[in-house]
Amino acid sequence: MDKNIGKVLKNISKFKIGVFVDNSNLYHAQKDAGWWIDWKKLKTFLQKRLNISFYNFYIALPDRSDADYKSTKAFVSQLKKFSVIKTKPMKYIKTQAGVLRKGDVDVEIVLDVVRNIKKLDVIMVVTGDSDYLELKNWVLKDQKKKIIFVALENNIAWELRQCWHIYLNRIREEVEFKKKPRV
Repeated sequence: MDKNIGKVLKNISKFKIGVFVDNSNLYHAQKDAGWWIDWKKLKTFLQKRLNISFYNFYIALPDRSDADYKSTKAFVSQLKKFSVIKTKPMKYIKTQAGVLRKGDVDVEIVLDVVRNIKKLDVIMVVTGDSDYLELKNWVLKDQKKKIIFVALENNIAWELRQCWHIYLNRIREEVEFKKKPRV
């Protein structure tokens, strides 16, 4: 394991931590990186080193008529074995180029952080999305709590690199899914 990651984890190891996974952001980042995260392995990796209070996974579900519906449902049923699943319907936006599928879960994650902030010492958001910058500011400044972002190095916004973060690339050996998931 990367020395810097070990240092970050040691600094927060005794605190109560809530993990919020933004699948919509990470799905495309994994596809671009050419390797896939095994979400169960990531949870195990974190649990061995940290006091994880909960592990929430946020995902947009395609419509039943979508070709990806069955594989997404199968993926979610596997995730349910080790995490709390938070879903929302996928949006389909017609454009001149075709249909754009959107599954942003940012608001759901932010609201869950707000709902749980009093029970936690550290917020861990698995995303690289700069939309979480204001959440970072609120957690750090207004709540006086810690926040850490976990993302692929090629997919983390520069604003999020300015605070504690973990690059999944640097723990790839421990968290990689050995074959591509269906979703």
